[in-house]
Amino acid sequence: MKPPAPCNAGEAPQPLVGELEMPGVEKKRGRILILLGHPRVDSFCGALAGAFTEAAEEQGLEVSRLVLADLEFDPHVRCASLHEQAFEPDLARARAAIGRADHLVFVYPVWWGTMPALLKGFLDRVLVPGFAFAERTAGQGFAGLLRGKSAHLLTTMDTPPAVVKYLLRSPGHRAFSIATLRFCGVWPVRIRMYGPVHRSTEGQRREWLSEARNEAGRLRSGRLVSSESRRARLGSWIKALRLQFYPMTWLAYTAGAALVVPLPHLLSHPVYWWGGAAVFFVEAATVFLNEVFDYESDRRNPNYGAFTGGSRTLVDGELSRPDLIGGAVIALGLSLAALAAVLLHLPSAGTAVICYLAAIVLGLGYTVPPLEFSHRGAGEAVVAFTHSLLVVQVGVLAAGGPFLGRGVFLLGLPLFFAVLPSITLSGIPDREADEAAGKRTLAVLCGVDGALAIALLGTALAVALVLGIAFATGSAVPPSLLLAGPGLHGVLLGASLVRARRTPTERRRPRIDGLMVLSLTFVLWFVLLPLLFPGEGLPWAAKP
Repeated sequence: MKPPAPCNAGEAPQPLVGELEMPGVEKKRGRILILLGHPRVDSFCGALAGAFTEAAEEQGLEVSRLVLADLEFDPHVRCASLHEQAFEPDLARARAAIGRADHLVFVYPVWWGTMPALLKGFLDRVLVPGFAFAERTAGQGFAGLLRGKSAHLLTTMDTPPAVVKYLLRSPGHRAFSIATLRFCGVWPVRIRMYGPVHRSTEGQRREWLSEARNEAGRLRSGRLVSSESRRARLGSWIKALRLQFYPMTWLAYTAGAALVVPLPHLLSHPVYWWGGAAVFFVEAATVFLNEVFDYESDRRNPNYGAFTGGSRTLVDGELSRPDLIGGAVIALGLSLAALAAVLLHLPSAGTAVICYLAAIVLGLGYTVPPLEFSHRGAGEAVVAFTHSLLVVQVGVLAAGGPFLGRGVFLLGLPLFFAVLPSITLSGIPDREADEAAGKRTLAVLCGVDGALAIALLGTALAVALVLGIAFATGSAVPPSLLLAGPGLHGVLLGASLVRARRTPTERRRPRIDGLMVLSLTFVLWFVLLPLLFPGEGLPWAAKP
């Protein structure tokens, strides 16, 4: 160990970018870094590290090792800021090795339920801001900077692994794999436990070494390709789908279909499900391509969240452009297959094809050239239209109803204005990134105050239309529920929008999650009430 160095001595850690990208040098895949964290290098952990190294090299992978006991560094964080403490040459080399690696293998004993002090001190010093993670602006959390890497934890212990795993619930493993590695972007992490070591036989140890070699044999191109990796990739695709937005579309589609066939009977109609599948896969293709063509905006956007900034699967390297384009092509193919099944059940296929083509053109055209509605100031209107009037019409057609019937407008028009606030507000956190990327959203064109005003106008029109239609047609919905539902919710949303406009610019937060939740749930009243209190062929009405 190196003697303590004073603060402000030596070179502070710099951002990771240069070490990962290494300009001018072609990045090779298949780099494994094995970090031996046992203070005694001749321990069984050393044998495990050696076995893993040999097997990985036999796979044709590039393997390097860090023996932490041989490094000279101060394991204690002695300064208030990690960037003020001297960064020893051995730590600089270790950090560079971590940056280059595709897969990290930590080999260490479990002492007192967790890692040795040597490994903990190494992590405290190496995993610093600007290298392993970065704090996002305005207290919006943290972003891992070691994305694209996976890891193994090979651990020895004198407690039976079953006791550690099932009785103690692996506290040290969970803390290291989730609170440390995953926090820094390293995922998936495969954990292997070997023990009890102190009373193991020579045969057991040979078997454990063979298991370590088998673990190395699971690697291809330097990353984990086990069930953990497959689950992580599946999770990336689910993340890219942005499923949080689909229920609203499905409810609007169902409300449209329920204008023709009552809800209990509707669910037994196969054509209803085929039509819903066609809508789902069109929306999936749309969000996949949005990731590709919105990349520049998403990359620049520090204010991303659950409702804004995309899924970030492309920005974070979880999926590639070919992955997402291929996923969009597959989704479109599946939507075509679902549409074909719908057409087999419809007496007139022409109008259904027209609506389907409109959904394709408007959905994909939101970001895909040459239409790029989001770059022309029309993106919000297009999204509001497709998620209201268009999807309601698709639902009506799927249930065998007419094209451009009165019910489509009575249901879809209030829904259009109910959707408009949420899609307009979603552009506010993304405004600076969108403007830098050349997008012309309403928030970019009109500013934050203008976008809030448009959302307020949409809210007022949605409430006025739904109450006017309901009372004019003799609504089956109780008046008290109409006033307490869309009416009261609209007042709360409107008051929040007014308060947001009055907030001084310097006090405004870049994220508006509360407003987004309030505006998205506002939409629910405009599809749930017609489903819960269906009229006879018309939304909101007790009689035609």
